[in-house]
Amino acid sequence: MTRILRVIHPDGRQDVTEIGPEADSLSLLKMAVGGWIEYLPAHYHALNSHEVVINEEGLINDLPPNWIGSRLIGLDLTQHPPLHGPIVIIPHDPEDGPSPAQQRQRAASPDNMVNLYARALEGDVEALKSLGVDRPDQITMIDARFLAPHHIYLIHPDGHTERRAVGSNEEGQTWIDSRLGEAYRVPEAVCGVRAYAVIYSAAPSDVRPNLPAQKALALGCTVCGPVVLVSTGEPDPSPVHQRLDEALSGNAAVRTELGLTADW
Repeated sequence: MTRILRVIHPDGRQDVTEIGPEADSLSLLKMAVGGWIEYLPAHYHALNSHEVVINEEGLINDLPPNWIGSRLIGLDLTQHPPLHGPIVIIPHDPEDGPSPAQQRQRAASPDNMVNLYARALEGDVEALKSLGVDRPDQITMIDARFLAPHHIYLIHPDGHTERRAVGSNEEGQTWIDSRLGEAYRVPEAVCGVRAYAVIYSAAPSDVRPNLPAQKALALGCTVCGPVVLVSTGEPDPSPVHQRLDEALSGNAAVRTELGLTADW
C-alpha cells in the first residue's frame, strides 16, 4: 500500500512524497526533518489517523519556529510554543500500536497512570491502594525533564541584537546588571508582547531612541538605549510575538522588516 508523507516547512512550503511498501521510512523521516526524529505525542495534536514527526533537536539547534505547521496539526498555541523545524505528517501504521485517536482515548481513562496519580494526590482511596501507599504525602515523584536552553536578548538602538544563554535567574540578572545598570521594566500596558519582559536602562550611555525595539515589540512609549528581553513563560499567540519570535529564530526577511541584525 502506498502512503503519503507530507512535510510542512517553517516558511509554509509543503512537500509531498509517496512511500512505497519497500521504502526505508526511517531514512525518509530523518531526511525530511534534517536530523534525529521524534514522534509528537498524540495529546499535542488533533490528527486521528496520522502521526506527527519532528526534529528531536529542533529547539536545541535553534531551528525556525513552524507556526503554520503547528496550527495545521491542531497544536494549542495558547498553551504551548510552536514546534521548531519541519513538521512531517505520515499515516499511522497499525503495526506500531494504538493510533493517535486511540492513545487520546486511553489517556482520558480514569485508570491511566497520570489520572491515577492525580486521583491519589487528591486522596482517592482506590487510587492510593493501586499505588501501594496509604496517604498522598507518601507519593514520590521525580521530574526528569530535560531543561531547554534559556536565552535572553539585548536589542541596541541600531538594531544589533545580542543573545545570551543563561543557566539560572541569578546568572541572567548579573548579565543584565552588567549591561544596563539600574533598570526598569516597560509597563505591560504599553508593551505588545506578553511572552517577554522588556527591561531598559535608567541611565543609558547610548541615549538614541530604540526604534527597532519599539517596532518589534509594538511599544506604546519611546525607550532610549538598549533594551533586554527576558522570557516570562506566558503563552502569547499574538501576531506581534509571532513576528518577533520568527526574527529571533533566524528569519532573515522578518529581521530586515523589523530592522534587526544578529550574529546567530
